[in-house]
Amino acid sequence: MSWVSRTIALVVLGIALLAGLTACGGDPEPTPTSPPAAAEPTATPVPDAPAPDPAPDTMAPEATPTPVPAGATAAPATAAPTVAPRPTPTPIPVVEGFDAEGYFSGKTIKVIVGFSPGGGYDAYSRLVAKAVERLMPGNPNVIVSNLPGGGALRALQETMRSRPDGLTTHPMANRHPAAEAAGADLDDFDLNTVIMLGTPNFIQTHAALCIRREVAENWDEMVALGRPITFGTSALGGNAIGGQFAEALGAPVKVVLGYEGTADVQAAIDRNELDATDRCDTFFIDPFFPEWYEQQKLMPLFYWRTPISQSFLDQMNTGLRSEDVPHLFDVVDATDQEQAAFLLAQNLESMTRMFVLAPETPDEIVQTWRRVFRDVTEDADFQASAAALSREVNYGDPEILKADIEKAKDFSTEACQLFADLYGVPEASRSC
Repeated sequence: MSWVSRTIALVVLGIALLAGLTACGGDPEPTPTSPPAAAEPTATPVPDAPAPDPAPDTMAPEATPTPVPAGATAAPATAAPTVAPRPTPTPIPVVEGFDAEGYFSGKTIKVIVGFSPGGGYDAYSRLVAKAVERLMPGNPNVIVSNLPGGGALRALQETMRSRPDGLTTHPMANRHPAAEAAGADLDDFDLNTVIMLGTPNFIQTHAALCIRREVAENWDEMVALGRPITFGTSALGGNAIGGQFAEALGAPVKVVLGYEGTADVQAAIDRNELDATDRCDTFFIDPFFPEWYEQQKLMPLFYWRTPISQSFLDQMNTGLRSEDVPHLFDVVDATDQEQAAFLLAQNLESMTRMFVLAPETPDEIVQTWRRVFRDVTEDADFQASAAALSREVNYGDPEILKADIEKAKDFSTEACQLFADLYGVPEASRSC
């Protein structure tokens, strides 16, 4: 794996999910093999931001630990990866002679969200909409419309079919660029023509698979059970990526699909229906079952992205040091190409909610949007509003995501197939 690929992977990144799913613990729906008919979005007022819900977290490690075969005893990581500095955003050129204020003044911008109100995509969209009204030249009106369906594919397609005038945007679910990267051909969407603006939610915190303490306390004990342990999610991708990767490479773990979101998954853990959960962070525990800390409910099996902080391990009463928790690549035997496929998935999860415009939008409008979008993520009022809803704000550069997706073209057949499996891309749709 190249130095550039590893550096990008580290910094990024679900990334989540959602979560609940995908991206944040709630919001996910399976990607259909054929898109449903489009419907008119329902506009809802921008100021009514929904209650907070957890967002998925994803980021790749700086160094790849030495792998051991799945099912074998995993030694603790001897040197936990560290967080790499965030990359410097790419410059945004100024288009001379464009009167942005005159163009956007008196106009209405529509943000089409692919999920119902109340989830992470909806919350971030409403926060962004309010800030764009203030920061976009000409102070246009901005409305948020919800068009659920097809795992947000309907909303993406509606945006791609809109006039290329910069007045319609959409926070893209990462399952769609992932499917295209794996060779699927989604109607009305093309990775080569979609215009990406940025994400307000570049995830940089840890992700982990944690098991109920009464089932096992570490990876060795889990393997000794002689059966697969279960964890749940609503659809492939998102927070489940780490557990899915372990399952795909032969580890005794099994993903159970069909849960509605983070609340549903955590409730299943609480009633002992599932053995483990990938919602193992304060974002996912505090809103639902904070008593788990005192109950010493969970123990980490492995992490992916950045190492689990010592403060969180102490809060969970694990008795572990951060360096005692193995990385995902410590407990599965993955080739370099398989690791590359996983790291791309993590980068996609880290860059979830990438706002996009329709193809062929004029360059002067695109560059204006990109500058304003970056300004939004750095705006103090926007950050304060996000913090009030327990939403993390970090600018995600679209050029970094595009460069990551390009790496899929160099995947081996095994890596391409693995990547497609992680996102549930049908075999008939794959390019490998």
